[in-house]
Amino acid sequence: MKVPAFVPFVLFILSAAPLPAGSTITPAHRYAYGANTGWIDARADGTNGMVIGTHVCGGFLYAANAGWINLGSGAPTNGVRYSNASPDDFGVNHDGRGNLRGCAYGANVGWLVFEERGRPRVDLLSGALSGCVYGANIGWISLSNAVAFVQTGPLAPGRDIDNDRIPDAWEQERSGALHRLRAGGDADGDGMSDEEEYIADTNPLDARDYLYVHAALIGTQHYAQWTPRGTRVYALEVCADLTQPSWEDAGGGPVAGRDGAVFRAPLEGAGGFLRVKAMLPLTR
Repeated sequence: MKVPAFVPFVLFILSAAPLPAGSTITPAHRYAYGANTGWIDARADGTNGMVIGTHVCGGFLYAANAGWINLGSGAPTNGVRYSNASPDDFGVNHDGRGNLRGCAYGANVGWLVFEERGRPRVDLLSGALSGCVYGANIGWISLSNAVAFVQTGPLAPGRDIDNDRIPDAWEQERSGALHRLRAGGDADGDGMSDEEEYIADTNPLDARDYLYVHAALIGTQHYAQWTPRGTRVYALEVCADLTQPSWEDAGGGPVAGRDGAVFRAPLEGAGGFLRVKAMLPLTR
C-alpha cells in the first residue's frame, strides 16, 4: 500500500570519504593572502598541503616570503583534538561545525593563531574557507577576499585503526575507547547501528538519542520534522515507487544542520515516498 505523502521514511546513507593521500584543498581555490606575506598556497605541492579533517587539520601552508607553516601532525596526543598545550601537541582543530581554532607554526614567522576574533571557518556545504588568521610577526592572513579564496574538498575523516568504517577520533570522543563500537553493532540497542549513529552524529551509547523524523501538522500544513546536528548536512528526497526506487531532491537541496534547531520541510505537493538523508559534510 502506498503511504500518504505526509509520512516520511528515514534512511541513513553512508557518505564518508576515504582519507586523502595529500591535501584536501582544491586546485582551483588554494590561495590565502597576507599584506605582509603576499600569497599563501594552502595546497602547496599537493602532497604536503593543508588537510582539513572532521576533527583536526594537518599538513602545511606555503608562501615564498614565509616558507612552510605547519598546521599540525594530524595525530593529536589524545586521539581526538590537539591540546595546544605543548610543542609536541599543537595544531589547528576543527569542531565539526566549521570552526577552525588552534595554532600553526612556521620557522620563519613564528606562531599563527586561528581564534575567535578572526573567525576562521569552513562552510560545510561549499567547502569555502572564510575569516582571518593572525601572526604576531606577520599580521593578518585572509582566507578569502574579492580575488581569491581557499576551498576544501571532502573532509579527511582521520585514522580508522580498527577498520570499522567509524573514524577513531569519533569513537574516542563518543565512547572513550576503540573497542566499544563497530559498524554493524548497536551498542545502545536502539535499532540504529553504530555506523548509522556516526553518520547522524547521535550518541551510540544512549538509546534515546537517534535521528527521528516524524510528520507534524501545524495549522493546515504537514511537515517532515527532525532535530539536526550542527556537524551534519541533511537532504529531503522523494521517490514515486519503492519497487524501483529513484530518489530525487524534494526541493531546496542539502542544508547544514544547526544545533538546537528544529528542521521542518513542507510535504504537501511532494507526492510519493519521502526520506530524510543525514550526511557527513562535503561527502555527497
